[in-house]
Amino acid sequence: MSDMDPRVRDFYASPNEVDLNSLQEELADLIRVLLSRLADGKRTLLPAKVDKATRWYGIARSDQDSRLLAEEMESWLGPPLCDQTYVVGKSEDTVDEKASLLADNGILLRSDVGAGWQIEARDNVRSLIDVWSLTAERSLDASRPVGRVLRQFYEAIGARDRSSATDALEEIRAGGLLSATNCRFLRVELLGRLGTPEELKNDPLLEGISLLSCPPAVTDHLARAADALFISPIVEKSGIDIWRSMASDIEQAWPRLLAHPSQIRSAHGARCLALTELLAEHPRLGVIESLRSDWVEDTLVAGVVAALESASERLPQETEPSDGVFAVLDHYRRGEFEMALDAAEHVEPDRGIATAVMYAALNLGGAVAATRAVALVDRLSEFDRDALLSQAVEGGFYNQLVERNQGTRVPGNWIDWLQGDWPDRPDLLDDWASTWESHTIADDEATDALAGELLDALDDDRRGRVRNGLPVLVRWLVKNDGLRPSFVPLTITIFEIMLASDPGRAEHRAALDLLSEILLTGCTTKEYRTVVAAVRDQLGQLGPREVDWLTGILDVHWFSAVPDVRSREALFAEALALAVSWSGRIEDTEAIVLSKVFSDAGLDFDPPLTDEAGMETARRTKTFKRVGIYSLSESAAQNAARWIRNQWPDIDVRLSHAHSNNPELNGIVRSSDVVLIQTSHAKHAATSAIERAVETSRLVHVNGRGATSLFRGLLGWVASAD
Repeated sequence: MSDMDPRVRDFYASPNEVDLNSLQEELADLIRVLLSRLADGKRTLLPAKVDKATRWYGIARSDQDSRLLAEEMESWLGPPLCDQTYVVGKSEDTVDEKASLLADNGILLRSDVGAGWQIEARDNVRSLIDVWSLTAERSLDASRPVGRVLRQFYEAIGARDRSSATDALEEIRAGGLLSATNCRFLRVELLGRLGTPEELKNDPLLEGISLLSCPPAVTDHLARAADALFISPIVEKSGIDIWRSMASDIEQAWPRLLAHPSQIRSAHGARCLALTELLAEHPRLGVIESLRSDWVEDTLVAGVVAALESASERLPQETEPSDGVFAVLDHYRRGEFEMALDAAEHVEPDRGIATAVMYAALNLGGAVAATRAVALVDRLSEFDRDALLSQAVEGGFYNQLVERNQGTRVPGNWIDWLQGDWPDRPDLLDDWASTWESHTIADDEATDALAGELLDALDDDRRGRVRNGLPVLVRWLVKNDGLRPSFVPLTITIFEIMLASDPGRAEHRAALDLLSEILLTGCTTKEYRTVVAAVRDQLGQLGPREVDWLTGILDVHWFSAVPDVRSREALFAEALALAVSWSGRIEDTEAIVLSKVFSDAGLDFDPPLTDEAGMETARRTKTFKRVGIYSLSESAAQNAARWIRNQWPDIDVRLSHAHSNNPELNGIVRSSDVVLIQTSHAKHAATSAIERAVETSRLVHVNGRGATSLFRGLLGWVASAD
């Protein structure tokens, strides 16, 4: 041990009971390999024994290695071999302290081996070393493809894992995978989904973000934050002065946040645009008309629109713009940016028209508007185009528009996107798809072509890009008003393809959303059997880490009206056998949720909990008597309430399905010790009222479907009690 790192020698001194000098040759070789990885700065594991209990320490020197090592330890040393892997923050004993020194400034992980599992754990470490030896190490300066990092980013957001999403965003920024502007847009999405309105407003990296040409999704996140900060707290009050005060606050926080109705994605954006229009010297008739026709059901928008109409009636009426070049400039002057683009496409452009169109497209912010403007500039003669783009401002505008869309073209529909060579950017795809009409896949020939192209794309070099785009396709199919009955056959085919193409977590989540909509809309017996067959084929490929997806699938099937009960029973029987095989390898929370679903189906699933005593302690120490549930899915809320009462008989559970704030909802929220909000089934007006009335520690956002997600959310809140 004379040439050994002093820190390693100290780590294997008392009270560590592992004696390197007396190990059998096989064990000595194992530790020698692990120590060589430590010396080379690679992620590694080291064993220790304290009071005859074995523990494995994971050591990683970088954030990327720490993420990989955490997943590897969960896979190779997870329950029942070891307790859950955790990051060593505050050292529990001297051995922890010595192990922390070996990690330098990196990450130290720890797994404690359960009694009787030492040999199996050691064998698994040997297997992991074999995997390491066969896997090529990625050099530090080799960047992952941007699509792969974006996949991690969006998967982390979907799982509400802010740390992992932040790491992915930092990898994109540090590797220069996207421009600084696009990184700022992704940061808005991160904070908009997993942060707070205050963070969006005060983040120094986002200063002046609204002055850029923002994608509609980014603008919507900012509008939601503006609504939460400046509108919702006093929305019950009305009057021109109060509304103008709101508008001034929004303008001060995010200048020029919304300029046109085409940027509106939600009621939040409609409110912000309506209030901003109050500050205009001459309210635009086109904006007023759009707000009145599309968003007047919102009380605030309706009141502001009435005030704007009253003000506009007192102004001299403008004549309609004439045809030709003047029409383009007049539409642009009025802020009618889409109409300016429409008019420009029917005239012979000059440099003045091209400049106005680029301004209009930058104000609209969308990828499609950017492409239309670039196409119009490219229609100029070579001399005029070169002269225009040689000017610093106009050349900068043109480059912004090309960068916004990562090119000068956009796909025209889903088949075009599947067939073409487009960038692996789900954020751009979401923007493109927002303009695609559903009639493009309305006939049988188009649906067959889409399904066939999707199947081929998932089996060739397009696979990575297409996998990242599947959640966008699902959202496009479902939209806000639900799945159209005529789309059911197509969605079932897509569901089959998704599950038959080696799906990951993102595809599983999208498939679950699609299945929920299929069963909600209704399907034939033959179609339902097709769905069940696809799920049953997937069961044999699931591991314990996909237990949350399994519970979601069972929830959707059990609490939906299905046309073939026998097929559902066969599915539950196979799922029960799979769940039993996972006994001891899934978290207690998931085991309890599964037991509730199987119990409702008349099946017995009662696995031994790995930390039952800990769960009972949490239940005893957490003082809560009332639970409030807000969800627009009444069946999900009612079943979750039944499970909660069964788990805690003395607990009072109250439900609300209100679309807006009312005295009943307010009373439930204020009298509850914990409030569960099912964000997948919620209305903004109600959720805003709840968030204002409840402190963060008593509020649980449930990002999932069915009763299982609500019940799991409460169990997680209970288990996290101090």
